Amino acid sequence: MSNSSISSRFAVSALVNVLRGVLSFITTIIIARDFGPKEFGDYAFLLGTFVGVIGLLELGTSNAFQTFISQKERGKMFLLSYVGWQLLQVFLALVLIGIIIPETWFEKIWLGHEKKLVLLVLLAVFMQQSAWKTIIQIGESKRLTYKVQLTNLSIAIAHLLLVTGCWIGGVLSVQLIFGLILVEHLIFIAVASKILSIFKLHSGEFDFRSTLQEYLTYCSPFIFYSIVSFGYEFADRWLLQNYGGSIQQGVYEIGFRFGMVSLLVTMSLHNIFWKEISEASENKNYERIKKIYRKASRFTFSLGVFFGGFLIPWSEEIIKLMLGPSYLESSSVFSVMLIFAAFRSLGMLNGAMLLATHETKVHVKIGVIWMGFSMLGSYFILAPKSSYLPGLQMGSLGLAVKMLLFSILYANVISWWISRSYGWKFEWMYQIIVLGGAFSCSWFSFKLVQSMNSLITFNLFFNGLLTLLFYCGFFVAMVCWVPWILGVSRRELKDFFLKLVKLSRA
Repeated sequence: MSNSSISSRFAVSALVNVLRGVLSFITTIIIARDFGPKEFGDYAFLLGTFVGVIGLLELGTSNAFQTFISQKERGKMFLLSYVGWQLLQVFLALVLIGIIIPETWFEKIWLGHEKKLVLLVLLAVFMQQSAWKTIIQIGESKRLTYKVQLTNLSIAIAHLLLVTGCWIGGVLSVQLIFGLILVEHLIFIAVASKILSIFKLHSGEFDFRSTLQEYLTYCSPFIFYSIVSFGYEFADRWLLQNYGGSIQQGVYEIGFRFGMVSLLVTMSLHNIFWKEISEASENKNYERIKKIYRKASRFTFSLGVFFGGFLIPWSEEIIKLMLGPSYLESSSVFSVMLIFAAFRSLGMLNGAMLLATHETKVHVKIGVIWMGFSMLGSYFILAPKSSYLPGLQMGSLGLAVKMLLFSILYANVISWWISRSYGWKFEWMYQIIVLGGAFSCSWFSFKLVQSMNSLITFNLFFNGLLTLLFYCGFFVAMVCWVPWILGVSRRELKDFFLKLVKLSRA
């Protein structure tokens, strides 16, 4: 597969994901403003806990499925067997939560929320995080990036329109939002299956025993990992809700959602990166693996830092303008999560690198140790000072700082392991240079515009636009001076700018 093909698929994926991210972000702002911090915190708690539950149910099979269909073409029966496994997962979860778990346990786990609502959230999150993810994986394995992204964008548009209509009508509620998510994904999965011609796949040879053995070999290390991962995802949300309350949950969620905006490019690249690394690994093309990994990891990290560097000085103004003074406490969480997102992007690609090359045991060992210490850290950050095991009682800001520190550690430990296993030099200085450079450019641009504003008064929008222009100029100058921080040469950078000029003229 040519580099130009990867570039074009990534460009389309990135563009659509940015548009989809903007639409999803607007949807979140509408929901947050309508609910207020307390009800929005309840919404975030339910959503966050069931993301952990879905991870537990999968037992690593989603990663195995994506790797297998990326390596070579698979038949219809292979796909149907995986869909059957997914249906079994959600059925067992419904029975466990709806019937088996005692009421006293249910109350302690979901902190007073009704069982009907909890079961609805389970179905909605399953459709969004598991079933829809499978559709995307199948499309990317066939390199149908354009069609995949078109359906992704369509579902974001539909959700925004429906939420906006309910908001105008004054009927928006937590239950209604999760109901919309469930129905939307049911409809769009049927539509996407037809667009991607999933039902027209050849039957091919299918041996259930050999397929099961293939999954068992890949996923056996993930059984314990999935349990720990569930604890990690669930613990942060539950501890914050239990010790901090719904308002602290809402404050944290706003900061988290703002930070995740800078991950849009990484999410755009993730499945494409996984596909190309899997195929190159299967063909033992190690030079290609190095080239793709180096460029992808540095580019996504630098872009995340660039995004965060510009927004951090404006955190309070952004929160006030978009959400109102009731969310002002989240401005500091917002700033921390912007830096966290840059390291999260690096960690995501590192994780995809390990899974795409069948290094599941390494991924599991590092992940289990990291998540174990992270859960302990969450307790001591969030627990009250009066507890039997006293904590720091730092609330949402403390949790955000913990996430940042642990993401830095996780990303660099895996980067070091990948470099060592392939015989590459472990390079980490680009992170310091990008962080230092971006924040220096941001601070200087912000202060420069403030100085100009003392002479000539501008409105907030013009101040932001002028700061962005200065910031972009300083950042581009830094990249031209040290292009290796993006994993490219000065010649490649020059060719890229020439293409931009030709495109703008056209």
